[in-house]
Amino acid sequence: MKRLLDVESPAAPLLKVEDLSVFFRTGAGEVQATDSISFSLAPGERLGIVGESGCGKTVTGLALLGLLPRFLTRVTGKAYFEGNDLIAMKRSQLRAISGRRLAMIFQEPMRALDPVFTIGEQISETLRAHMSIGKREARNKVIDALAEVGIPSPARRYDDYPHTLSGGMQQRVMIAMALICKPRLLIADEPTTALDVTVQAQIIDLLQRLSESTGTALIFITHDLGVVAELCTRVLIAYAGQVVEDSPIETVYRAPRHPYTSGLFRSMPSLGIRGTVLPSIGGRVPSLGNMPSGCRFRERCGYAQPVCLVKPELQPSGDACVRCVRTHEITLPGAVERAGNGV
Repeated sequence: MKRLLDVESPAAPLLKVEDLSVFFRTGAGEVQATDSISFSLAPGERLGIVGESGCGKTVTGLALLGLLPRFLTRVTGKAYFEGNDLIAMKRSQLRAISGRRLAMIFQEPMRALDPVFTIGEQISETLRAHMSIGKREARNKVIDALAEVGIPSPARRYDDYPHTLSGGMQQRVMIAMALICKPRLLIADEPTTALDVTVQAQIIDLLQRLSESTGTALIFITHDLGVVAELCTRVLIAYAGQVVEDSPIETVYRAPRHPYTSGLFRSMPSLGIRGTVLPSIGGRVPSLGNMPSGCRFRERCGYAQPVCLVKPELQPSGDACVRCVRTHEITLPGAVERAGNGV
């Protein structure tokens, strides 16, 4: 299924994902982790992917880079990056462009960094693997990159090992490693989770400046709707392996069109809330092996009707796409309206 809003994009897409589905092989058979994920991304566009844990956000990013174990997973669909299908590429072809043309900031730096090499060696290895550059010049570029992500005394830290750094500093090393070759596409999997708010703001500003100055496209995977509002130009709301809403930032925060999106906004803490219980979405994300029929969100949805037993498709609704059969019948509160009313 092609994304319905592609015709409105003024630039040719840098990345075009069509019907991306991921299946995990288990002892009880295959289970489907993502269901026909489709979207496109123009150069310089910043796309946020938001949803609860287990909704397929990280799996989608890993599938695009070919990082899922092939003996345990099966990936179908297409993902055209600069005209080449990432899903059909061989591992050797992906290695040639990973780090240079597209890169990923991983969620857990302790697992991603090699404990037996210094952080400088690991970042410069990425740089020298893709560029004709000497050791001295590579060292200088790495030191500059460490300084840019807010690491103090970067020349000294170049020779430190990962275990000597705090979790937040390790995450900044991962960000520097991903940005060192100025990739055309950057997938960031919760890159600011381990950082304090001051450094978080610095990293968000760095990612935005990089995107605007070089045309780097960004896929930003996160639980933080506030960060998405500040950084991204568009948002995908993911639920139970499906995209339930694809909308511009200016629209979704004022007028969400899917009940799950509205529920996420209503569950955000607000300074205007005093003496009341913070709203929450009841229940939990269904397991991969026990997806409900029809709308996957209907068992947790306060707007569910018998018509929701019919499987919804992603359909256009104004300047957005929404997976809800009742989207034109209901009016949902958004983040801006809620903050303005002080509810």
